[in-house]
Amino acid sequence: MLFGLTLALTLVLKYLVAPRYGEDVAERFLERLKYIPSQTEVLSKATLARWLADSPHARAISGYVFPVLFPLDVLFLICLGLFLALASASLAERLGFLSAVPAWIWWIIPASYMASDLAEDAGLVATLKSWIRLTPTSFRLLSILTSLKLATVTLAIGQFAFLGALNLLLLIFPPSPPV
Repeated sequence: MLFGLTLALTLVLKYLVAPRYGEDVAERFLERLKYIPSQTEVLSKATLARWLADSPHARAISGYVFPVLFPLDVLFLICLGLFLALASASLAERLGFLSAVPAWIWWIIPASYMASDLAEDAGLVATLKSWIRLTPTSFRLLSILTSLKLATVTLAIGQFAFLGALNLLLLIFPPSPPV
C-alpha cells in the first residue's frame, strides 16, 4: 500500500500538479538541480534571488509552496520513508543471520531521510515565502539540506535493495542443512 501511495504521489506531483506552475517548478529545481531551467546560469544565491524577485514567478513560488511542497511532498516523504523502513525491517527479519539485529536499526536511515527532507522542505518554504532572508549562509544551508536529503534517500534505497538482494540470493541458493 505504501509503495502504491508513493508511486501515485510521484506521478501526481510530476505530471499533474508541479507542471501547472511552470517549467521551473515542474523540474523542482530547488530540490534536485544545480540550475534554474528558465535561466542559463548555475544555481547560486544570486540566481535564486533574481528568480525570487522576478514578479512573473509569483505564481510559481506560491504553487511551489502549496501544494507542491506542502502537503504533497510531505506526504510523499512520509510514504517513501515508511515504505523503505518497513520493507527493510521485514526483509531483514526473513534473514536468520540478522535475527540478533534489533528491528529499529533498519529504521535509522529511512528516518534520517524523512527528517532531512522535511527540514529541506521547511527551509525552502521559509525562503520562498521570505520568512528568512536569502543570504550566502541561508543558501549554503539549503544546499546542505538538499545534499543530505539526496544522500540519505540513496542510502535508504540502497539498504532496501541490499536486503532484498540477500533475500533473493537465499531464495535462489538456499543454505544447505547442517551436517
